Amino acid sequence: MDNLENNLPTRPEGEPLPTQYDSLRQLVVCILVLLIVISGTLNVFFLRQARTSRQELDAFRLQVNAMTAQYQKSVAPAMEEFVRKLGEFGRSHPEFMPILNRHISTPGNPGPAPAAPANVNKK
Repeated sequence: MDNLENNLPTRPEGEPLPTQYDSLRQLVVCILVLLIVISGTLNVFFLRQARTSRQELDAFRLQVNAMTAQYQKSVAPAMEEFVRKLGEFGRSHPEFMPILNRHISTPGNPGPAPAAPANVNKK
């Protein structure tokens, strides 16, 4: 244990420095070629994913447009009619008007007031 050997890597005497330089250069070129191949593969994968996603979105867009048209044809007019009838009911029954003003937006009523933020720093 008193003999501590110095185990530093040293240049092998059998290989001259230019040969080591050429090996390092070849290694760097191989790494660059692999990097180009991998990045090209990823680009192709991402392009295919983008194309597939675009096709799926086009299909969903057709479905959403059909659902929106159905909603505007049947549900929206019924809701507007209901709100109109509530407004008429509120005009004929004044005791209902505060509830109507609080919850429903009608042409004469700007709508419900925004809720006040809760005070989180109460002491």
